[in-house]
Amino acid sequence: MNKKLLFLVTEDWYFLSHRLPLALACKQNGYEVFVACKNTGKIEEIKKYGFNCISLKLHRGYTSFFIFIKNILEIRKLISNTGVSIVHAVSIQSIILVLFSLLFNGKVKLIAAVTGLGSLFLDKNLKERFIKNVLTIFLVLFLKQKKVRIIVQNSDDYNFFNRNLFCSSKKIFLIRGSGVDIQYHKFLEEPISSTIIITYVGRIIKDKGIEELITAFKIASKNNKNIKLLLVGKIDDKNVRPISEKFIEETINNNKNIQFLGEVADIREIWKVSHIAILASKREGLPKSLLEAAASGRAIISTDVPGSREIALDSINAKIVKLGDINGLAEAILYLSQNNKIRKIYGLKSRELVESDMSQDQVIESTLSLYKSFY
Repeated sequence: MNKKLLFLVTEDWYFLSHRLPLALACKQNGYEVFVACKNTGKIEEIKKYGFNCISLKLHRGYTSFFIFIKNILEIRKLISNTGVSIVHAVSIQSIILVLFSLLFNGKVKLIAAVTGLGSLFLDKNLKERFIKNVLTIFLVLFLKQKKVRIIVQNSDDYNFFNRNLFCSSKKIFLIRGSGVDIQYHKFLEEPISSTIIITYVGRIIKDKGIEELITAFKIASKNNKNIKLLLVGKIDDKNVRPISEKFIEETINNNKNIQFLGEVADIREIWKVSHIAILASKREGLPKSLLEAAASGRAIISTDVPGSREIALDSINAKIVKLGDINGLAEAILYLSQNNKIRKIYGLKSRELVESDMSQDQVIESTLSLYKSFY
């Protein structure tokens, strides 16, 4: 039995942050693991775990037909050279590239891991809508293949693939993101401080609602001077909708209560000093940042969008606001910053939620079972 498995992810840092525990479990279960991704400087770190690493020159987006074909040919050659039996493709773009690469190849199986429908499905201009429609038709036709299993992270994406892409419910598996290590991310008592810390963790891009979040915080801070906003994460200037470093610099220079920390080595240290986790994203798969915040026992403020609403439940562990409602976001910030008792109740509920079916061990067990279904 060929137990060669290839993880295809867009970038090396994403593999380390979201797929490393699963890959290690695969290795322990007898799989020879290959990892293919773009090298942003962390491939050597991946190799230290004993994986076969291949650096790809993947480009984000679908705007260049030439680059798109080049990516397909590169992946097709990789699959042939490694002789893998299963490809675990993470993200819509990776899934589409692998589906094209596996045309006329009936032997290699595909795990299509959907981490959200991506920025393409948020676009509204004519060109992007045309590309979306073409790719949607392609997905409808080729996700029906017997060699394909689909992993989604939330019920909205499950319904989208079932109803809009006409995928059989027998092919779609709801597995809660990459999970969270509830032993590593332990429950933390809320810090005692006169200043309430509201924290965003994630990439600094427009689709995460950073601009709306900053505007809402400025409104809220006019009514409550004892609040502070931490922005934690990488400025992703290669994203199709980036936020410039200049914008962030101007923001923090003009408001002393907003602080940009960039990437941090141990996110637990951030949740240790934070009171509230916040995410104003436009769409998610299942946000790891909120999973880790919830595991740490933090109350949440979130937009009511796919993915986020799986872990942020209104009036249970979170305050939920409509997408684009900046005043509602400001009100939620004020409400939770001024209600210590509610925050602590929400924090306890957050921890309960991740312990229910969002732990890393549960995710790994479900995914390994899916691999075994191919044999």
